[in-house]
Amino acid sequence: MKRAYTWDGQTAGVVGLGVSGASAVRALSRAGCRVIVNDSRGSEQLQAVMESLRADPTAAVEDAVFSSHPVGLAKRVSFFVASPGVPLDIPMLQEARRLGVPVIGELELAYRLSPARFIAVTGTKGKSTVTTLLGAMLNESAPGRVHVGGNIGVPLSSEAFSHSADDWAVVEASSFQLERAADFRPSPAVVLNISRDHLDRHGTMEAYADAKRRIALNHGPDDVLVLNADDSAVLRFAEGARSRILLFSLEPLAGPGAFMQQGELCLRLNGRTESICSVEEAPGPGRHMLSNSLAAICAAGHLEAPVSKMRDALGAFQGLAHAYEHVRTLNGVRYIDDSKSTNIASVLAALEAEPSNAPRVCLIMGGVDKGNDYALLTNALQRRVRRLILLGRETDRMRGAYASVVPLSQAFSMEEAVAQANAAAEAQDIVLLSPGHASFDMYSNWKERGDAFKRAVQRLG
Repeated sequence: MKRAYTWDGQTAGVVGLGVSGASAVRALSRAGCRVIVNDSRGSEQLQAVMESLRADPTAAVEDAVFSSHPVGLAKRVSFFVASPGVPLDIPMLQEARRLGVPVIGELELAYRLSPARFIAVTGTKGKSTVTTLLGAMLNESAPGRVHVGGNIGVPLSSEAFSHSADDWAVVEASSFQLERAADFRPSPAVVLNISRDHLDRHGTMEAYADAKRRIALNHGPDDVLVLNADDSAVLRFAEGARSRILLFSLEPLAGPGAFMQQGELCLRLNGRTESICSVEEAPGPGRHMLSNSLAAICAAGHLEAPVSKMRDALGAFQGLAHAYEHVRTLNGVRYIDDSKSTNIASVLAALEAEPSNAPRVCLIMGGVDKGNDYALLTNALQRRVRRLILLGRETDRMRGAYASVVPLSQAFSMEEAVAQANAAAEAQDIVLLSPGHASFDMYSNWKERGDAFKRAVQRLG
């Protein structure tokens, strides 16, 4: 049972006016708070979003403080809602903690406003896929409606007032959102994998894992934590956990959970084992996608989703945009958009998605490094990649790491990168955009980067 929160008469400071920040402004205004907005960008850069908020009768902005994060603002607010892109160590938020002013995120805000039951998925790679699959498996199984959101799609705070106590909110939770968790208590909570990512923000792997661990911060013995038995870093989440643990694995399991056995994806709960579907019937390609499917099966099975619904959801899943998405086949060469890949683990999963005897890959990679360990990719590049095309800010570091590993070249635009890959590819090869880096050196986000790749591919021939 969630505790009751008092909103009337509170002054909320919303830090960061991106999509989640603007949603938080509207939700807080509707809840009865006075709202002060703050962003390090100038008023000219924020003109469009402020005009949108002022034109919205549900958004009441009392004051706007732009161009900096003044420390004194911490004395003017009852609490802060900080957008995911705002680091928690800026002096203004450090001063807030010194004064005892709470700092939460938009996901925590949605959790407090919504009466729905929350289910959450986190991990380095696969969050969007598992969240989408799980939402589809639970659709029509929940007593009320199923809402899918969080770090995917529409911010949940924008929908919180339409939720009922019979609804389920299935959320993708990033480390940036989870480090702002306070009362957030999703059950089941699903942890997919942990590998190097966002070290530019968290500093160390330990701090990154600790942020992810907060998904079960408020769990008790009645809550369920779903963990990947094939990932040693994830398995450590079970140490000291107050939750009941369920596992998923690509190998057979002795206890309850979801696993792969004799070519079948199976679920064992309450002493009963059922086959959900064959490996051939599961979404693909690759072992990573099978692991994602098992994670969704494990969580949905705990929530008593019918096997038929799980099977239907797996069969109907067509993948997500920019997540190993087939763009076209031209002259026997397949072009794949995996722009959602922003870390080395994602590139590795993309390279291993095809069978070991699959054709070679012409790989486009690069952008803004978030703490990658490039050595982790060396073996896969040697085995699978015909040519590596470097694009974006980190070309010097990657050239130093891979010049003796694989033939490589540099491009200065997406069009040039695609042209180089097309020229190097042989019949039956794959041209793969799997950047392994953030997009902010050249694009606003990974969606814009993926769209640029698609446009360049469609111009070929």
